[in-house]
Amino acid sequence: MKNMMTKNNKLLLKSAKMRIIGIGFIFGLIFIFFSGYLTYKYMGNTKKQRLDHLKQTVQIARNSIEPILVEYRVQNITMEEALEQVRNLVRRMVYNDHTGQNYIFMSAYDGVMLVQPFEPQKEMTDMWDLKDSNGFYIIRALVKTAKSKEGQGFVSYYYLRPGQTGPHEKISYVIGIPELGCYIGTGQYMTDLRKNQTVYIHQIIGLSSALMILLFVLIRASMKEIRRQNMMLQRENESLKLAEKALQNSEKNYKELLEQSPIGLALSRMDGTLVTVNSAYAESMGYSMDEVLTLNWSDITPEKYIPNDREQKELLKITGKYGPYEKELIHKDGHPVPVRLNGMVVTRESEKFIWSSVEDITQLKKAEKEKAELAQKLQQSYKMEAIGTLAGGIAHDFNNILFPILGHTEMLLESVGDEDPNRQSLVQIYNSSLRAKDLVKQILTFSRQEKFGLKVLKIQSILTEALKLIRSTVPTNIEIVQKIQNDCRPIKADSTQLHQVIMNLATNAYHAMENTGGVMIVSLEEIEIKSNGRIPADLEPGHYVRLTFTDQGIGMDHTLVQKIFDPFFTTKEQGKGTGMGLSVVHGIVKKMKGVMKVKSEPGNGSEFNIYFPIADDGSEDRST
Repeated sequence: MKNMMTKNNKLLLKSAKMRIIGIGFIFGLIFIFFSGYLTYKYMGNTKKQRLDHLKQTVQIARNSIEPILVEYRVQNITMEEALEQVRNLVRRMVYNDHTGQNYIFMSAYDGVMLVQPFEPQKEMTDMWDLKDSNGFYIIRALVKTAKSKEGQGFVSYYYLRPGQTGPHEKISYVIGIPELGCYIGTGQYMTDLRKNQTVYIHQIIGLSSALMILLFVLIRASMKEIRRQNMMLQRENESLKLAEKALQNSEKNYKELLEQSPIGLALSRMDGTLVTVNSAYAESMGYSMDEVLTLNWSDITPEKYIPNDREQKELLKITGKYGPYEKELIHKDGHPVPVRLNGMVVTRESEKFIWSSVEDITQLKKAEKEKAELAQKLQQSYKMEAIGTLAGGIAHDFNNILFPILGHTEMLLESVGDEDPNRQSLVQIYNSSLRAKDLVKQILTFSRQEKFGLKVLKIQSILTEALKLIRSTVPTNIEIVQKIQNDCRPIKADSTQLHQVIMNLATNAYHAMENTGGVMIVSLEEIEIKSNGRIPADLEPGHYVRLTFTDQGIGMDHTLVQKIFDPFFTTKEQGKGTGMGLSVVHGIVKKMKGVMKVKSEPGNGSEFNIYFPIADDGSEDRST
C-alpha cells in the first residue's frame, strides 16, 4: 500500500510537474510572444524617437546659425564671411547621443564637403560622385532633399563607417541653407539601433528560458525598462524643445533690444571692456561691429572726462545704476561725439556687467549752439538797427548844421587875404568841417541811408590802385606783400565802397604794427566751399573771391573780437580813430552779400577774411 501511495504520489508529482512544466511552457510561450510583441513595439517607437531626435538636433543647429544669416541678410557681412562663420560654428557642434559622440556635417550644393568633424581629411573635397555599395549617389540625394520644396528631410543609404571594413545602413536628416548654397545634417547608423535592440531581445529570451520562475518579474522589469527608456527620450525631447524655445526667445530679445533700437546700446564688463553693442552704437562711433568689440570705454573717452567717469562708477557700485550724464566719446576719425549716458548693473552667469544706453546728442548740441548764435545775432541786429536809426537821425541834423558852416567859411576865406591873421583859423575850421562831413558820410553808410549801386566788376584793379595809394601813408618799417590772383572771377560790388573797404582794412592793419613794424600780407584768391567739407558759419556752399588782410600786430583776445564791429568802439588812442571804420566795412560787405571773418590772438597779429560771392551772370564792368 505504501509503495502504491508512493507510486501514486510520484505520479501526482510527475503529473503536477508536467502540468507545471506545461503551464510554464505555455506561459513561457505566452511570455516569449508577449515579449516579442513588446520588443517589436519598442523597436518601432525607439526608431521613431531616434529619427525625431535627429530631426530636432539639425533644426536646433539651423536655428543656432540664424543670427549669422541675419547679419548677412542686412549686409553687415559678406557671403564669404557668413559661410566661414557658419563653418566654424558647425565644426564645434559635436554632441553625445545614446551611442556616444555624434556630429553635425555641412556640405555645399555642388558636392564639396565643408565640415566633417570625424573625417577632417574629407573637408573641401568634391564628394558629388560618392556612391554606397548599392550604387546609390549619397551626396546627390542629400542635396536633392535639401533643395526640395520642403527644404529638409530624411535620406537612407549605406556608408563605410570609420574603422569598419564594410558599409552600414545610415539614416541622415538634412536642412538646406539656400542663402549660402549649402546644407547641414546629422545621421544615425541603424546597426547601432539594431544592436541595442538585439541585445535587448537576447536578454529577454535568455531570462525567459533560464529564469521561468521569474517570468512575471521579468515582464514587469521589461515594462519598467521600456517605460524608463520612453520617459528618458521624452525628457530629452522636452529638453530639446525648451532649448529651442529659449533660443528663439533669445534671438527675438536680441533683435528687438539691440538692432531695432535707434539709441546706442552697449554691454561691458565692470572694467569697461565692451562685450556686446548694437549697430546704432557702432555707427555713431564710426567703427565696425568687430572693431568696436576690441575696445575699452577708456580707449574712446577723452582724458578730461576720466574723473567724472570714476564718480559715476562709484555711484554704480552703490545704487546699481548711473546717469543720466553727458560726456564726449572719441570717434574713429578723432573728432569728439557728444553723448548722453544711462546705465545699470546686470548679472549673467554669476558675473556682473554694465548695460548702458549711449544716445548721440550731436544734433541736439548743434541745435542748442545754433539757437544761441541766432539769439546773439538777433540781439546784435536789434542793437545795430537801433544805433543805425539814431546815427542816421543825428547825421542828418549834423549835416544841416555843417552846411552853413562850410558855406560861410568858404565865403570868409574868399573875402580875406593871405596875410590876414584870421585866415589860418578859417582854414582850420574849413578842414575840420570837411572831416566832419566825411564822418557824416560814414555814419550815413553805417545807418544804410546812403544809396549805392552794385555792378559786376573785378577786384584786382581796385585793390592794386588802393594799395598804391596806401603805400605812401604806411611807415617804412612796414612791408606790404601782395598775393593777388589775376584769374579771380568778377563779383557784384560798388567800386567806391569797395575802395573804402580796402583802405579801412589796410589802415587798420598798419595801425596795429605802427610801433613795432612788420609785414602786412594782402591776398586775393578764388575758392570753392563744398558741402561735404567744414563750412564756416554764415557761408553757403559755392564759389567765392576771398580778400585777406594779415598783420603782425599786437592782436586781440576773443572779447575784443566780439566788439570790433560795434559802432564807435575803438582800441586806438584818442584822436586816431572814430570807431566807425570796421562798422562801416561790415555794413558795406553785408550789402554786397559778403561775409567777414576775423581771426586774432594776443601777440600773434590779426587776419581779416572777406568772402564775396562770384557774380552769376559772368558779365563785368570794363570801366574799372
